[in-house]
Amino acid sequence: FWLDFTGTAFAAIVLEPAAGLLVGFVNNFYLAVTLGNTGNIIYFAVSAAIAVICGVCMRKGGRLFAKRILPTMGLLIAVTAVISTLLTIWRTGGRCDSKWELFYYNIAMGWNWGKYVSCFFGTLVIKIYDILATSVLVALFWFILPKSLTLRGEKRLESAYGFPMSCYTETRGEFCFLRNHRIR
Repeated sequence: FWLDFTGTAFAAIVLEPAAGLLVGFVNNFYLAVTLGNTGNIIYFAVSAAIAVICGVCMRKGGRLFAKRILPTMGLLIAVTAVISTLLTIWRTGGRCDSKWELFYYNIAMGWNWGKYVSCFFGTLVIKIYDILATSVLVALFWFILPKSLTLRGEKRLESAYGFPMSCYTETRGEFCFLRNHRIR
């Protein structure tokens, strides 16, 4: 789980949410084809949520905000657990089908929580592990990525004199350059 979540989140953070959506789709399609389980493709909904949440919540104006990590992790855990649980209920009738989700599902069933609540519990516990591992991996990849690749795309601004400016936002500040031509 960690590598598909990590690739989706990393692409959404470094590039944009659309890149994360593409990575998530390719990953789920690959799993569906290689494992021969077409049910895997519906879990693209989880990857899509990861891409959108990471791409939107972790960046603003092309800058990465470290103070948004914990709220984003909490939102990811909650949203992915709900989506995964709903898909599992729809697909299997509420019985978790992965080994570790089933382990926690059985614990909750032993507490007489009912099939659907136990399914959510099993999924939630695994999503906590998944998101924690993904967050560590994404942070590691971010820090080893060359800084030239963490520059976001150009933002077009106009100077006070009517000249177009290009601003490149980096994690440590914003750099603007005047261009040689006027805006028409």
